[in-house]
Amino acid sequence: MRFAAFILPFLLSAAFAQNAEPVRLHIHRLTNADPLVRERAAEQLGILRSAEAVEPLIARFADDDPFVAGAASAALARIGNPALPALLRTVNDASPEVRRSALIALYHMGAAAAPAVPSLMRSAFDSVPVVRWTALQALGSTGPAARASVPLLLGLLSDADADVRRAAASALDRIQPGAVETRRDWKNVRTIADSLLPVLMKEHNVPGLSIVLVREREIVWSAQYGTADVRTGAPVTGETMFEACSMSKPVFGIIALSLAAGGRLDLDQPLSRSLPLPVLTAEPGAERITARMVLSHSTGLPNWRPGDEERNGPVPLLFSPGTKFGYSGEGMYALQKAVEAKTGEGLDAYAERTLFRPLGLRHTSFVWTPSLDTFIAAGHDERGAYRMKSRYIRPNAAYSLYTSASDYARFLIAVMGNEQTIPLPPALRKEMLSPQRTADVREPVERPGTARGTSVSWGLGWCVTATGRGPIHHHSGANRSGFRCYSQFDDATGNAVVVMTNGAGGGELWTRLISRIGNF
Repeated sequence: MRFAAFILPFLLSAAFAQNAEPVRLHIHRLTNADPLVRERAAEQLGILRSAEAVEPLIARFADDDPFVAGAASAALARIGNPALPALLRTVNDASPEVRRSALIALYHMGAAAAPAVPSLMRSAFDSVPVVRWTALQALGSTGPAARASVPLLLGLLSDADADVRRAAASALDRIQPGAVETRRDWKNVRTIADSLLPVLMKEHNVPGLSIVLVREREIVWSAQYGTADVRTGAPVTGETMFEACSMSKPVFGIIALSLAAGGRLDLDQPLSRSLPLPVLTAEPGAERITARMVLSHSTGLPNWRPGDEERNGPVPLLFSPGTKFGYSGEGMYALQKAVEAKTGEGLDAYAERTLFRPLGLRHTSFVWTPSLDTFIAAGHDERGAYRMKSRYIRPNAAYSLYTSASDYARFLIAVMGNEQTIPLPPALRKEMLSPQRTADVREPVERPGTARGTSVSWGLGWCVTATGRGPIHHHSGANRSGFRCYSQFDDATGNAVVVMTNGAGGGELWTRLISRIGNF
């Protein structure tokens, strides 16, 4: 026993001496001219987990070779607590790359980085987006210990940088699952929108905007901001009509489906039986195009032909009809011609008689008229300067709808209603809302929490995003005249949002709003 007591300190001392030598050797190699040697030295120091290596590894954050800096971050994460003071100091370094390397190390430490949460929260407001993104990733890896950051993360769901928004949503999922859902009450959404929208309008030079919230199939809030026309300064009101842009398509889709419900339109019969082939395209295969393909965007036709549709020029066929997704305004225009041939009326007159008037949509029309002109907003460019005030005197099912946000919300309420409001039998309504064609080329609209999209498909007229809370149906719109619009609804809850803007910057505006409020 006395021998063991004597020899044990000696053996430990010898082991320490043997270990200290490679630590110092690898620290020396961190300054080698060969980056591969420096990288390998950093990796070995991480394995040895020596506190003596912390400062030399921190110095490698400024290495010219990013692989060396990455190896240094990983090594410091393995060293753990002894590295924390130096890492907390380094997140304030003057160099963005050095700050980022320190945050990467904290990210790899995971829950052990809990003492760094206050520093990570400050780094979430770094002037460099990628540094902010890394800080949010580190907060997320810390897990529930970062619960104090939840209010900050909720605010960053509408950040100007898309990667930062996604990182904030991901961090919330890891820190406090359900944090977004607990704030989905419509009054909370109203508060968020009312405070956020004026800021976004200024940031993206959007002159005017109208928004409507629908809860359980009833309008619970609407608001208008800014001007309908910067030349006159006329304010946006509840009666202001915007160009619905591509949000015209699902409105027309309801008209086509109503005809199908009445037996006047066969969704699976080739349109060529109702139309002369040149109205579509003379290319082989076009004779197989059907109304179902049009409404699910699988016709093979382009969005628009070169030179647009007005001169009835050639229309190329991009792929075999019915084989895959390809968004097409040309398809909608062709189906419009088939519908007009079936009804014997122009789309504008037929829509007014069979849909708009029965639903009480007094500020909705597929064409411009002198009586509506005073209600119609002007479009504006990315700088917020006047672009044009359109006069669509011929209807186009793909883009020419003029409507107010409130009228469009009433339309969505009718879509979410029953066969008494829009005469679609249950089976056909189910088809309309069900995925018909996978839209792999489309990314889900950004939404947080369980509303985050997992896949995108197209139903009959509607984009369908699968989420953890069920499908969300939506459609956006953008016209060259300077309008950007968006709408979505949750058929299960009866909740919906409509946002209409008269500025080319409105697309980023509604994207950031929805990234914050999600699936209201």
